Amino acid sequence: MKLSSLYVDDKGESYFGEVECANPPGSNKEREQDVAYWQIWETQPGHFQDFKPTPEPRCLAVLSGKLEVTASTGEKRYFSRGDTFLMQDLTGKGHAVRTLGWEPCNVLLVTMKQTMAPAGTGEGRAPGDAIVR
Repeated sequence: MKLSSLYVDDKGESYFGEVECANPPGSNKEREQDVAYWQIWETQPGHFQDFKPTPEPRCLAVLSGKLEVTASTGEKRYFSRGDTFLMQDLTGKGHAVRTLGWEPCNVLLVTMKQTMAPAGTGEGRAPGDAIVR
């Protein structure tokens, strides 16, 4: 199973990639991720957060509503109820978030202790380490 993820390159640009979250091929060991804490985040329709990096690696699961997330490269992705994605752009220009539609957006926000590496690149990295594409 792959999740969308925001990363930052060595020039400070945020961009979307993917993280493989399922068991490694040929393994019955589940892929685990240490977490620091979780919280519920709610925004109202029309809410806009301008570009900024996330302070810590986070996994977001949309419980209701719709979000538009924009990377600093201009690419936009849309997430709604049932979608899960990662924000791992810890430095650089960051990303923007807008709440779309007519209903509030509720998100389960899980703060992780380290980032998850892009699909096919190996292990995660501690907060503050840049990931070069």
